[in-house]
Amino acid sequence: MDNYFTLPQVIRRLREKVIGVVGKARMRKGWPPPALRTTKQNECNFNTFRYLVDEHGTFVTQWIDNGLVLVVSTIHHVGSSAKVNRRRPCLMVKNKRHVSQVWGSKSRTEIYIPLLIHHYNQ
Repeated sequence: MDNYFTLPQVIRRLREKVIGVVGKARMRKGWPPPALRTTKQNECNFNTFRYLVDEHGTFVTQWIDNGLVLVVSTIHHVGSSAKVNRRRPCLMVKNKRHVSQVWGSKSRTEIYIPLLIHHYNQ
């Protein structure tokens, strides 16, 4: 699910109907909580994973891939990761530093990513 279904009020209603939610979200006025709103992508390393559990019990996460990715889940918990074989991304201003560090001159490499992100990508 993306964006519309990851609005906090929609998540709350789906939870009341015992429907789980996993999806990308957008920053909105007053959401996510301030602890995740202040993250600056250029101050984080590739594969940085930050999270919190909001007042409704929703797992709210930020992950630095080629950009800042905001993902929410009502069915995941912190702590698990998955080893994936990732293709080297195109170089951009925002990712140039970490692409060189992680991939070097290789076109593919194995890295560990949060299980939540792996499940979302499936």
